[in-house]
Amino acid sequence: MKSKHSPVAMAYAAILAVVLIWGVIPAFKKALIGGHYSAAVYTAMTTLGGALALLVLSAKRLKNLNATYFKIAIPTGLCVAAASLVQAIAYNFDASPTKQAFLENLSCIVVPLLMLLLVKKKPSMLTVAAALVCLVSSFILGDMLSVGFSFSIADILNALAGVFYGINIAFTGIYAKKLDAKLYVMLQLFVQAISSALMALLFHFVPIGGTPIDPFVFTPNFLLILGVFALGILTNAVCWTLRTSAMKFVSPSVVAVIMPFSAVVTGVVAVILGMDTISWTLIVGAILGLAAALMSSFGDLAESKKES
Repeated sequence: MKSKHSPVAMAYAAILAVVLIWGVIPAFKKALIGGHYSAAVYTAMTTLGGALALLVLSAKRLKNLNATYFKIAIPTGLCVAAASLVQAIAYNFDASPTKQAFLENLSCIVVPLLMLLLVKKKPSMLTVAAALVCLVSSFILGDMLSVGFSFSIADILNALAGVFYGINIAFTGIYAKKLDAKLYVMLQLFVQAISSALMALLFHFVPIGGTPIDPFVFTPNFLLILGVFALGILTNAVCWTLRTSAMKFVSPSVVAVIMPFSAVVTGVVAVILGMDTISWTLIVGAILGLAAALMSSFGDLAESKKES
C-alpha cells in the first residue's frame, strides 16, 4: 500500500526528527556517560555500534555493494572523522565551546558554494539569505556578543571542522541520491569507527605541549557500554540513515541550514532539566534559526517546482 504523504513532506519530517534527536541527546549523554569515555573512544564505540546495527539490517543487500559506494562513503566518512579530529585538537588550545558551535556551522555557507562548484547549481538569493541568517543565529546562540571574537589556532581548526562537515553534506546530497541509504551509511560509519579508534590511540600517545591531546579513557562497565552502543544506534544508524534518505528529496543547502537548529533543542532541553536557564540569546537565536530554516525550505520548494 502506497503512502498518501508526499516524499518531500516525509523527507522534511525525517530531517525534523533528526534535529530533535540530535538536540536531545547531548544532555542525556552528559548525564549518563560523562567522564567514563574519552571523546575519541566514545566516537569509535558509537559509530561502531551504528555500523554493526546497519550491517545486520542490510545483510541481505550486501550483494548490492559496488565500487560506487566505496568511492563516496570513504571520503565522506573521512570528512566527518577529520572534523572530529581537528575539533579534538582544538580543545587542547583552550577552544571556546561557544566559538566551536558557531564555527562548526560554517557548513551552511560551504554547502551552497560546493553545489555551485561541483554541479554548477547557483544558489538562489533566498538560499544565501537563509545561510547568513543561520550564521547570525549560531552567533547569538553561542553568546558570542559577550565572549568576543578573535581568531586563534583553535578557531581556525574549528572553522576547518565546519568545512569538513559541509563537504560531507554536499557530497552526500550530490553523489549518494541513487545509493541505498543503509548500505551507504553503514560504510561511512565503519570508516568513522576505524578512524576514531586510530585517533583514540594517536591522541593518547602523541602529546601537544607535553600533555596528551585526548587521554585514553575507557570504563569496562557492561551497562555503560550497552548505553553507549544504544546511543550509537540511535544517533548514527537511525539519524544518519534518515538524513541520507531525506537528502534524496531535499537540497543539501537546506539540510546544512536546518541541522544547526538542534542547538536550540539542546538549549530547551537543558532549561527543562535544570542544567541551564532561559536567556534572551536562546529566544532570539531560536527565532532566527527557525526563520533561516523556513527561508531555506521555501527556497528549495520553489526551486523544485521550477525544475519540474
